[in-house]
Amino acid sequence: MSKLAPGTLIAAPPLGDPNFDRSVVLLASHDAEGAFGWIINGEPLISIAELLEQAGIEVEPSAKVPACLRDPVRRGGPVAVEQVWLVYPTGASLPGVGGQMEVAPGISATASREFLQKLASGLDVPGLRAFAGYAGWGGGQLESEIKAGAWLPGEPHVDLVFETESGAMWQRAYEKQGMTPMSFTTRVVGSA
Repeated sequence: MSKLAPGTLIAAPPLGDPNFDRSVVLLASHDAEGAFGWIINGEPLISIAELLEQAGIEVEPSAKVPACLRDPVRRGGPVAVEQVWLVYPTGASLPGVGGQMEVAPGISATASREFLQKLASGLDVPGLRAFAGYAGWGGGQLESEIKAGAWLPGEPHVDLVFETESGAMWQRAYEKQGMTPMSFTTRVVGSA
């Protein structure tokens, strides 16, 4: 089994699964047990500021409100939708905050409440992405879906994750692989 993470998964058109239609997944983990990642262009749900409020984390009144609090929390996948993950440039990692991991070169993630508390105290993290839930596959499931032509695996690109507007991400992900959605679909039709 070839290792797919760190990497991206780009949905084939049309995938036929409303959870993943035109999605780009940042794949953080992949082994014999399964795979795990986040849909990085999922629909927006609430703002990060609203997330803090719902989590009972009060923004300090004396703090300058960070710009990242206006950014959306996006649907990261259909699994554990009550869990929030923060994905951010590795350079923005916070010393002394546990639970941070580099998932790909230049891309880190955490589900740490302490990281959220730092945002509430005025820390701004340019490029921060927030996701509710994640995408997960059991052992062998993702490999079967790739073999069936549902996904185009690719490399993780920092600029795709942090600098590409959500609505353009699916097309841009194909371009980064040197393909178009139609050329990928044509290539896999009838493949064994």
